Amino acid sequence: MQQKALQHLIATVKQMHREADEPKDEDVITVSETVSVAVSAYETVRNTLEYDEEHLLRRNATRRILKRRLGESNSKDVATKLIRELIWARYLPNHKIPTTMIGLVADVLEKYKMLFASLDGEGKNEQEQYDWLLDVLSTEIEYLIGPPCIDEALASYAYQALKERLKWVTKMVSEADQDLQLYIAVHRTVLRSNTATLRYRVMTLYYPKWRTAKPGDDVVREIVMNFRKVFESVEREIDHPSSEAIFRFVRRHAIVFRLMSDVAQDNPGAFATAVQSLDTKSIDRAITAAAGARYESFHSRLMRTVFRAVFFLLFTKGILAILVEYPYEFFVLQSTNYFPLSVNILFPPLLLATIALSVKIPKKKNTAKILEEIHGLLGAGDDFSLVFKQKQPWTRGVLWAIFNGLYAIAFVGVLFLIGMFLKSIGFNGMSIAFFLLFLSLVAYFGIRIRNTLRELLVVESSHGFLSIIGDILFLPIVRAGRWVALRAPRINIFLFFFDFIIEAPFKATVEIIENWLAFLREKREEI
Repeated sequence: MQQKALQHLIATVKQMHREADEPKDEDVITVSETVSVAVSAYETVRNTLEYDEEHLLRRNATRRILKRRLGESNSKDVATKLIRELIWARYLPNHKIPTTMIGLVADVLEKYKMLFASLDGEGKNEQEQYDWLLDVLSTEIEYLIGPPCIDEALASYAYQALKERLKWVTKMVSEADQDLQLYIAVHRTVLRSNTATLRYRVMTLYYPKWRTAKPGDDVVREIVMNFRKVFESVEREIDHPSSEAIFRFVRRHAIVFRLMSDVAQDNPGAFATAVQSLDTKSIDRAITAAAGARYESFHSRLMRTVFRAVFFLLFTKGILAILVEYPYEFFVLQSTNYFPLSVNILFPPLLLATIALSVKIPKKKNTAKILEEIHGLLGAGDDFSLVFKQKQPWTRGVLWAIFNGLYAIAFVGVLFLIGMFLKSIGFNGMSIAFFLLFLSLVAYFGIRIRNTLRELLVVESSHGFLSIIGDILFLPIVRAGRWVALRAPRINIFLFFFDFIIEAPFKATVEIIENWLAFLREKREEI
């Protein structure tokens, strides 16, 4: 089964290469390059204020546009405006998207109309279901615009390869849930799918006919009638108590499959020949080169991520200093101390850059381990087995209470010492509060950025004495930052300002300008 899945991956890559090389003679959608510059610049600034993976930005933009336009009754108009906005923002190429795509997207929108109309109207529950449907709809449109054929084939191969080698030694995951939880973990790690994408993937596992369904099909009516049950079932699987543990377990092997996909896409014919003849020298040479490219790409992506995060911190902290800290000192304290203001603006981005840019990859050791696993997968070396173990979480007994108490004491103690130090160098109460808030956020985002390295690592990372001390001192701060970050999207006034105050009138103005430019071109041609 595993070898068939690998052959299917190679065949899919070959097919996609053939389709990309075939000339296409069809009408395409064209937008003004002039307005495209303005919209793409807007999207760049707006995306800087939202921490998310680069490969998810187009889907996120699709979701935002749909949320703004779903109230419009004509699905074809919504589809037209959606695709044009994506081309404006350069999420899609100009002069490349066929006009037939508008009709396909409109059909998808029509299919979801019944689902949106079936929402139960119970306040919070309705909003959760509405957001859930937006996630699923935007993902389906993303897959329609750019079919992930290679990704699907890669996930299928990774799933089969891991399933054949995996032994479950835990009571936390029932036998009935094991296959689906492995499937979810593979998609989270190998394809880096987010929650919105997983919702669509799991729903289409339950209802495979949904992908090709038309608005009046039986499967659409069935899901409409059982929507709440579908919603709860999908969420229950995604939020499984063991999902994070399985994700971390599978993540250590994700890079192996990504590199095999990289080599296959670079030269599918040569890779197929090398696999068939078990030419380990050619395979090792290609995989090593692909690993080096991945390492370089990681550093480039890391630099872009750090730049975006630093810009976000400077922007938000500068605004808060102007709107809150400075007026508080000037009007309430009736004095101004520029030192705390400067530290609060400059320290968080500098700390974040220091944490993130100190990442190092053990290239030789990691690549050697990757090659060892690939040899096992292809039958050119010793095979390997995987054992997933997970113990029951801490119960709320005496020992749990003691550890939780020590954890709380460490957290309060660290905050107290930092606060006392800041007070001794001239910080006031509000400056200290802002410093601690941004310190926790920076610690969390810094660790989160550093953890992206784990996408590349097969080898175990070492934890020495200093690492343990760091966990004791800073883990509570990191967890506090995580608590704030997970709730920040709900209260991010800057994103609210962009999405609800700026975006709608800005895009409307762009549309008017583009129509005016088209009118001028028409008049010029008449002359």
